[in-house]
Amino acid sequence: DKQIVLNPTEAQKKETKNIEFAVHEVYAMDVFITSGGGKTKEYDATTTVHRRTDEIYQLKMKASRAFYSEVCNRFTLMPFTLRAFEEETKARMGLKECVTHELLQQYPVQ
Repeated sequence: DKQIVLNPTEAQKKETKNIEFAVHEVYAMDVFITSGGGKTKEYDATTTVHRRTDEIYQLKMKASRAFYSEVCNRFTLMPFTLRAFEEETKARMGLKECVTHELLQQYPVQ
């Protein structure tokens, strides 16, 4: 099990062994920032990071279909942010229907 510790303590430096990443190895990272207590909690802030799910639904709005098509082509199953779209306001319009019908999963703000 490979792991990277961003700011290790002295104990973590002793426990964590050096690793080497092979060519074409792929990893996903979940990044959490806490106040130091090590626990997260959800906030009511607007989520801007999403990822595709395996759900299938025929979208009604043209903006939603165009947005979802771009998501499928550019990001496949990887997480993405709305800032990655040239026209963020159009992306937000399409996003609403996609999230409502669970085509996209929101990453909560913690």
